[in-house]
Parts: sequence; structure tokens; C-alpha cells
Amino acid sequence: MVQFINTTPDPTSTIKFLISHIPKGIFTLEMSHISDIYGNSSPPSPSISISNDMTGNSTGSGTYDDFVSIFQDRLSKLSSILSNRINPYPLDSIKKNSGEVRVVGMVSDIQKTNSNHVILELEDITGTFSILVHNTSEIFHLTDEILLDEVIGVKGKLSSDSEILFAEMIYFPDVPSNFRPPHANRPVQAALLSDIHVGSKHFTSEIWSDFTNWLKTPEAELIEYLLIAGDLVEGVGVYPGQDIDLAIINIYEQYEAFIECLKDIPGDISIIMIPGNHDAVRLAEPQPAFDSEIRNLLSSSNTHLTSNPSTVVVDGVPILMYHGVSLDEIIAETPSAQVSYEAPQNAMIQLLKKRHLAPQFGSRTRISPEQKDYLVIDQIPSIFHSGHVHKFGYGKYHNVLAINSGCWQSQTDFQKRANITPDVGYAPILDLDTLNLTIRKFS
Repeated sequence: MVQFINTTPDPTSTIKFLISHIPKGIFTLEMSHISDIYGNSSPPSPSISISNDMTGNSTGSGTYDDFVSIFQDRLSKLSSILSNRINPYPLDSIKKNSGEVRVVGMVSDIQKTNSNHVILELEDITGTFSILVHNTSEIFHLTDEILLDEVIGVKGKLSSDSEILFAEMIYFPDVPSNFRPPHANRPVQAALLSDIHVGSKHFTSEIWSDFTNWLKTPEAELIEYLLIAGDLVEGVGVYPGQDIDLAIINIYEQYEAFIECLKDIPGDISIIMIPGNHDAVRLAEPQPAFDSEIRNLLSSSNTHLTSNPSTVVVDGVPILMYHGVSLDEIIAETPSAQVSYEAPQNAMIQLLKKRHLAPQFGSRTRISPEQKDYLVIDQIPSIFHSGHVHKFGYGKYHNVLAINSGCWQSQTDFQKRANITPDVGYAPILDLDTLNLTIRKFS
């Protein structure tokens, strides 16, 4: 039996799997039981693939052509999603039509009239057109959700002079309501964390130790993956007056301390990490996965580094990892009280509706003008995992589970001034075979 286990790709995972599948009444596992447990299948091993990783693929130089490229790519991808649903006309041809008109375009302007109607200016590669949403319309509330530079679809009727389209329906690229998320075909779990902030005086090292000690217990034996959605360290010079909150003032020493924290995690758990705005990467999104010096520090046999954002497929389950800087903007721009820091999952759901992680250009979220828009949500994930706001929350939207993991940093002086009370020590544990979530709180 020992020889068999040692020949498998991941002996520790094999042991966990065998323990969880021992037939009832069997107290000593023998080779004769292996075929009953596995059938004709091979023993399981961790399975990880990463898509949309832009590390090493940045091509933007900030030229006019780069800005044109990223917007054209965004428009093309999101228009394609919408076109499959509403069969739109090009904007430069709709004046030739009568009756019902359907269009798709990027929102280039939003104005309110004196009568409190909303006028949207839509743009595609053929031209622009004005859309009026009447304040008594059943769809008027949707105008509160619309941001500049996002791509939407509209159905309506032309005015008598064919100069404006009166909107009757507004469509977001969205996730289909009947979406069926992929799941694993074996019992296996992933822990989803974010915002560790090692190097801060407020890093909760004792709570972190409670978590890593728990990972070594039988209760955590099915956990094979640990995903961290950015802000691994506190960073340097991130906000005014940060110096007084630093326990470690050298950025490289912060990462060395973070590595020591990772050493407390069982070696058979695969750790997948993306950067955040506190990490030593550029602020503009998408963010590559660290420079070579820090990559060398963080690299080991069980760590995987990828860009922010990335889609990570573990055991067949696609998980969209995004640190979440744009959540600040979504919360600020959306009037609904449901979209707030107290319920960050609702801001994440707005991004799923828009199928874009940072729709509004040139505002709070810095965007790097690449030839490709890496922030479009091309592949619908089973799980949308984020952080940044230091608040815990989760919810389902069209069968996609949105999870914001909270943080491992107690309240800083900056957060006190901003009236932010962080949610510390949460470890959402995801059953990859059922997509059920269990919340572990450490304190």
C-alpha cells in the first residue's frame, strides 16, 4: 500500500482521498480495496491551469493607438455577447429603419435633462447615436447602474425625425440566467483568502497562526488549494501617513516575512496568488505577477503566481481572481443602498452584469492601455473571488458565486479616519465538487 501511494503524482492528496472513501466496515485498507475506490480511474492529483495571465505580455506604451486598441477590443468582445441576444443594427444605419430598432454600443456620455429624463450617447465603430430613457419608463431605474465606457444594448423606437431612439429595453452583457457552473468530480476543497498585509503593525499574526494550525487538522484534510486575491504585503507609500502603520519598512523584507507565513501552510496545499494595489507592482490594471526579484522570493514547488486579474481553473472549476480596486468606484457610482461596503458581493455582481472588471476609464481605477482588454470577463466563472475592501460577503448571481474574503489586518489609523471597520480572519472554504461554501472565522 505504501509503495502504491508513493507512486502517485501527489501522495498526500492520495492519502486524503483514500481516507474519505474507505468503505464502511473497513478498518485496515489493503490493495484489494483500491479498485473499489477508484474503479478504472487513476488516483487524483491537484489540477491547476491559468488563463488570461498577462504577465510578460504587456504591449501598451501609452500611445493613442493603444487606447484605440483597448476600446475596440472591449467593444468587439462585449458587442459579440450582446449581438447573440438582440441582433443589433450598426449605429450609422438605424435612421434607415422604421419600427423597432436594436443597437449595441459603448456609453460615451450620460446626461440628465431638465425634465429628469436620461440621455445616453452610444458609440460603435460606425458612429454615435442618442438614446433617451424616459423618467416614467419601467427601465428608468437601470440608468442608475450605467457607467461611462461600458457596453450595453438598447431596444426602442425612433423619434419622428429619426434623430433619437426612445429606449424600451436596456440589456447588459450579463451572465445567462440558466448558466450551469462547472464543478469538480471528486471531494476536494479550496480556501479563498485576500488582503494579508504582512509588514503592517496591524497584521493579525496570531489569527493567521490559528488558521494555519487549523489547516493541519483532520477537519481541513480535503483542502488542496489556497487562493489569495492580492495585497500579500502592506507595501510602502500606498497612502499618506502609511509609515506609522508599518512594522517592516523595506518592501523586500515584507515579502520575506510573508514567505515565513506561507511556511506554516501544509506543503501539500497548492497556493495561488495575484497582486493587489499594496503589492510591489504597477497600479494600473491589469497588474502583472510581480517582478523577477519578488517572483524568485515567492516561487516554490507549491506556489503559483499570476496576474490581477486571472482565471484559475482548479480541478475543473474556473475561479475568476480579481483584487477589486474597481469595487470602490462601483460602490461610489451606484445609488442603490444594496451596493455598499457592507455587502461587497453586490458590487461584484454589478461587474458580472457588465462582464467587465473596471468599466469606467479615467476615473478611480487606473487602466493600462493594452492592445487587448484583459478586464473583459470572457469566460464565465463558477466563482468570482475578490478582496480589497476588507469586508466579507458572498452571494450568488445566475449561479455564479461571488465571494469577497475580508482581510487579515486589524483597523489602521487610516481606516479609522475613513470610518472603515474591517472584517478580519475569515476563511471561506469552498467544496469544489458541490460549490457549497463553509465560512471559517478565526479570532
